Amino acid sequence: MTSKPAFPSTLLLGIVQGAAAWSAYAVIEFAVSSVVFGILRPYAIFTPWHWSMTAILLLGFLAAGCIAGAAGAVTLWFTRRVLFEEDQSPQILETAGGLTVTLAFLVNLVLGFGDAHGFVPLIVAGVLLAGIQMAALFSGRWRRRAGFLTNYWISAALLLGLGTELKLREMGVAGQLGAHLDRWSWVLAVALLVTAVVSVVVGRALSARRNSGAVLRVCAATLALMLVLVAGSEVLAVFGRAPGVEAAPKEVSSASRPNVVVIVMDTVRADHLSLYGYDRDTTPNLKGLAQDSVVYSNAISSSDITLTSHASLFTGMYASWHGGYCDPAKAPYGQPVNPNYPTLPELLKSSGYSTLGVAANLYLRADFGLQRGFDEFHIPRPVAMLPADVPFLMRRTLRRALRLVVDTTQFDRLFSFAGDVDSELFSVLAHRGREPFFAFLNYMDAHFPYVPPVPYEHQFPGEKPGYTQEDLEAEQIAISGGRDPSPVYLRHSLSKYDGGIAYVDAEVGRVVAWLKQHNTYENTMLVIASDHGEAFGERHRVGHGNSPYQNVVRVALMVKFPHSAHQGIESTPVSLIDVAPTVLATLGLPVPPAMQGRDLNHPESLAGRVLYNEAFPCAVLQPPDCPHGCMARAVYQWPYKYIASSTGKRELFDLSKDPLEEHTLYAVQRPVAESLRANLDSWMKSMPARATQKHNLNRDDLQRLKGLGYVQ
Repeated sequence: MTSKPAFPSTLLLGIVQGAAAWSAYAVIEFAVSSVVFGILRPYAIFTPWHWSMTAILLLGFLAAGCIAGAAGAVTLWFTRRVLFEEDQSPQILETAGGLTVTLAFLVNLVLGFGDAHGFVPLIVAGVLLAGIQMAALFSGRWRRRAGFLTNYWISAALLLGLGTELKLREMGVAGQLGAHLDRWSWVLAVALLVTAVVSVVVGRALSARRNSGAVLRVCAATLALMLVLVAGSEVLAVFGRAPGVEAAPKEVSSASRPNVVVIVMDTVRADHLSLYGYDRDTTPNLKGLAQDSVVYSNAISSSDITLTSHASLFTGMYASWHGGYCDPAKAPYGQPVNPNYPTLPELLKSSGYSTLGVAANLYLRADFGLQRGFDEFHIPRPVAMLPADVPFLMRRTLRRALRLVVDTTQFDRLFSFAGDVDSELFSVLAHRGREPFFAFLNYMDAHFPYVPPVPYEHQFPGEKPGYTQEDLEAEQIAISGGRDPSPVYLRHSLSKYDGGIAYVDAEVGRVVAWLKQHNTYENTMLVIASDHGEAFGERHRVGHGNSPYQNVVRVALMVKFPHSAHQGIESTPVSLIDVAPTVLATLGLPVPPAMQGRDLNHPESLAGRVLYNEAFPCAVLQPPDCPHGCMARAVYQWPYKYIASSTGKRELFDLSKDPLEEHTLYAVQRPVAESLRANLDSWMKSMPARATQKHNLNRDDLQRLKGLGYVQ
């Protein structure tokens, strides 16, 4: 029996072993989340901000390991008289370090994963591992019996592997993901079982050779691997940024026909643009572009969610005609656009245009038919820091601690920066031929969870430091349940939301500058629009996909015609369905008779026009008066707007006097209401039969849409 070692050396060894144990967990967690996400998800890319956040996270795990290891060493040193019998201090402190990880994992489950599928099996597995590790601390015989099962690499791999397995089997792998992933799920299950058995058998066989030197070498190698990963993340964060695009003033298209660029600012409500009089200067570049453009001050989206409004933008048709909308019975997350109707990209491609799309929103994927007609379509999909399908990761809890000392806002980012979207566009256009081009861009920086980049995230006052996506979601659930939005939620959300709009505006300005640098601006038709707005608690609605009201369906729309042929402000109401026919008419191409939109080159034809809007029940947070989602349709005949909901509720507003729709006139202006109701009824009778196709997204798509706030 050796004498009890000095406290300083025990403390130092505990810190080192704790750091190694938490490093091993961090490396495996990085593999389970970031690496697997990047390999398996379509369009996935590792971005500089992902590497920057990864470096912060890894350093956080290192710090947590040092603290936990020190606490474990102090506890053992003071609670055991004969702590390091047979010179086993490195082995004991290695086990103690692993135990701190297991206990922390259990606490993490209780704090943030208690109501999720797989909670009980993970708790049981964690308790069993913790019990074995605790027994090994106090008994050399148990250490030998457990073999390598107490090693922090093995215990972390088993816990994270089991969590991944349980999430794969959630909702039934074979039915939801298909046979291919089902087989991989079984492979993972077998691998976990083999790992557990082999770690015990081999560990027992090598127990006699496993001395302190071997334990310390594993510790040193683990820490070295962790430091390499931290350094590598820092390097990739700095040098992984997209190279600057050459700005030589040469034409990217010498064709005589105009080019077309359509930019959609996802989730941007019109009344938050300084272009339309908002008191915060969110859109200085749009105001500058307005000098060469027509600004439509009363533009209405055809619907209240990305899929449906983009489909209308591309087809020039209302949703009940193009078919791309949510249907609870057949396609609760949306069904594809009817392939019988041509899209704007298809029509332009058939007329000799080169077509390119770059989007940040997953809804623009080919499954929904929105990539038809594009020569190339890119959805650069950042590897998420907090993937929705692995909620058991300890990084979620660690992030709460990190936010007290560093800015962790970007941990919540779910989509590419608008700057990345622009860079992708410039890179492709710079290497294309001289034919005229049609380019479509979609930016999501104003979308939930409202994570604009620096310096825009701090541009406007009101943010609450440390406020996370989880905090926002908790508030939104409460609001949808009937609680009024808190002042903190409103100030923070609007601060970040407006910052996102300002960033998007800057990137629009970057596109304009690029076109000018390449001598293409004058001969380019530039359409800037938003697909829908956003609710922040009005009528207990949050987000979008649940409302026919103006804060969600009044959108931005401005058009710079080739050579600025038209300019000024147009106050007559228009719709997103007008974009496609206007582009075609401007280019001198025939407009398909199925298109319901009008050519905005002739504003005199817009007077007295009737417009419509449809809100379909989608799988998003819904208000308390319609918890499972309602069908709502609105008819506009300026200045009146009539809304009919499937709940039986009827409303009438005079938008010229009541733009916020605070006072319904339905009871006092019944003749107007009845006239608009008859108009709406007649319009609905002309609708085609509803499509019968079903569209089922796989589990990964559902998790991704849930992360964006689309799916509950």
